Amino acid sequence: MNTKLVAAAILGLGAYAFAQFGGQGEQFGGGRRFGSGIDTGQTGGRCLVPGYRGTGEEDVSTPRDIDRSGFVYARVRYHLQPWWRSETREVPWHHDYPDGDTMFPTSLGRLTTTYTKPDSYQIVDIDSKELFQYPFVYMSEPGYLNLLPADVKNLREYLDRGGFLLMDDFRGNEFDNSQFENMVLQLRKLFPDREMQPVPATHRIFHMVFDLDPKNMLPPYRMYNSGDVQFFAISDPKGNIQVMIDFNNDISEYWQALDVGQCSIHESATAVELGVNYAVYAMTH
Repeated sequence: MNTKLVAAAILGLGAYAFAQFGGQGEQFGGGRRFGSGIDTGQTGGRCLVPGYRGTGEEDVSTPRDIDRSGFVYARVRYHLQPWWRSETREVPWHHDYPDGDTMFPTSLGRLTTTYTKPDSYQIVDIDSKELFQYPFVYMSEPGYLNLLPADVKNLREYLDRGGFLLMDDFRGNEFDNSQFENMVLQLRKLFPDREMQPVPATHRIFHMVFDLDPKNMLPPYRMYNSGDVQFFAISDPKGNIQVMIDFNNDISEYWQALDVGQCSIHESATAVELGVNYAVYAMTH
């Protein structure tokens, strides 16, 4: 990892537990196992920003000409499950691009002394060595993720060398938990020797820059397969989080909604603060 990025950061997220992760049932809960579909916050679970940015494939041809001397945010382009089929719909890894990607480094630069710019983002293939250029990578909709052998090898090496992966924007409840189940299976390919654990409110990742209580995080929207927001992680042998999992959440939806006025500014600001905490944690651990 780039030491300049580390220095800049210093200056300046129940699902059911599955047998392959210990089968510990209730410990994966964050209060209620699954939500009723109703929130009490200002957004009320209706923060869904409309918009269409193509299928996604038109944005991956060449690396973008951007300033790489500071923090650059990477969005992971991954292989989809064979059962995900659509020639016209936006691919899951592309959701909220580029508005969420623009707002995240912008907010990080404004709220910390980290050097970054609004265009400091890049789409990176999961099996590419370019992944190693970024201390922080974001994955949208991991419920559709399909890790191939080359992906596993590359991503595990990236994480074990100090990289940080945020999985965000996927859902599940007692009626449909297929996205969570698939994510668990893919992580078992990646780390068969490590267990996914719930992240307690006392963990320092929630307090790096802003003091946040994860129980106060509301999902931006509710769908038929939505539940309550919960946070899980996979950590290295020293206890450092390598994979942060925002389940039943979509902080990038909040990010892209900041200048649209669709969502509660309080809830959107919480998502921004959470993202800042993640980025600073990624660059200092």
